[in-house]
Amino acid sequence: MTTNPIANADQFTAEAEVRAMWDYPATKAARDHCAQLWRVGHGNDVPPQVEPLFDAAMDAWIGNYLFKAAARDPVRPRFVRNFMPAHSWNGAAVPDARMGGDNPDNCYRLAGIAHGGRYRISGRVVNACPAHVSFTLVENWGTSMTVQTVELPGIDVARDGSFTITIDDRPADGRPNHMTTNPRVKFLFVRDSMMDWERETPLALQIERIDATGAQPLSFEERLDEALRRAREDVPLYYWFFRLSAARAVNSMPQPMRTASVGGLVTQASSIGRLRLEDDQAAIIRFDPAGAAYNSLQLAMWWYRSVDAHLLQSGLSAAQAVRDGDGLITTVVSAYDPGVANWVQTDGLRDLLPMIRWQGLPERQQGRGPVHWLDIVPLDRIAAHLPDGVARMDPQQRQAQIADRRATWSRRTAI
Repeated sequence: MTTNPIANADQFTAEAEVRAMWDYPATKAARDHCAQLWRVGHGNDVPPQVEPLFDAAMDAWIGNYLFKAAARDPVRPRFVRNFMPAHSWNGAAVPDARMGGDNPDNCYRLAGIAHGGRYRISGRVVNACPAHVSFTLVENWGTSMTVQTVELPGIDVARDGSFTITIDDRPADGRPNHMTTNPRVKFLFVRDSMMDWERETPLALQIERIDATGAQPLSFEERLDEALRRAREDVPLYYWFFRLSAARAVNSMPQPMRTASVGGLVTQASSIGRLRLEDDQAAIIRFDPAGAAYNSLQLAMWWYRSVDAHLLQSGLSAAQAVRDGDGLITTVVSAYDPGVANWVQTDGLRDLLPMIRWQGLPERQQGRGPVHWLDIVPLDRIAAHLPDGVARMDPQQRQAQIADRRATWSRRTAI
């Protein structure tokens, strides 16, 4: 029987705190202030079609920082899942927390860390291991300033699937699976990147502080107050991230760059672009998986959040996609079903921010390396622009494909 390591007492308690935080007048005032800041930043460039989605995006923006508040205490740390779409489980509603170009293939978790503290993370592989997992110490609530990252593959794991990671302010000095803090550290940020939703399961993780400390845990009010302040402060940071896509020429997608220098995962390469597709147009995006431990194409909407990937096929991982005979992946992004297996649904949105991620790239280049090709074509002439042998899919197969996708997503909210 599949178990869900996220369904634990720490997570349920954190979610209850988040619901309570939403009831505070200060939370609603901060939400409205952040919305005003985003409005000023976007100016007159907002596509009219996405205007009705703004309020939900602002709710999720604040929701994300409330989950960070729930995770923040470095004296009594706990892992808290964040960046999820709204859902119900354990008899309660969990608010939306998607923002910042979130990746639907990821299970995101955070735990509060303090410089000078000593921590032990106990981990275990459950069912099938995620394709790639990163543990990153970060200096800021926006999680863009990296102190150190360790990754799986790369972490020493026992035969039974268990492992331990230690964190303190000293160098590793030969200790395996060790991370060293600096005076500015705020969180341990964990990304379980799952390419196969049916099999791969987030790691079972627990964190404990193991040094004696007389410090008092941060109070509910202290954590909430800081979260609301950081939510305001981080609007310029994430507007900058948004502009990495939105400032591109329409229907362009430059070749990948390493993301460590701009606040992304250290071993990641990404192609970030901008699409504007009419209903009768399609974007054909081909890319080489390049031997990466994890690889996918995902769509974000204009408000820089994922496009309902739990309901739609708004992205595909290298495991979910059907590969061409030459090992490349050919996807078709369009509003209407083109009859191609690797269809990426726009949900009717014209302005989209696509992103291809390669994580855990091998030291030696495989295939053509991380590279992609983009063509904008008329939807009714798409067959003439596709490579030979691209896998097709009829309406009945499509219905089954989407049903399977929703079923495998539901593993994340199973109790």
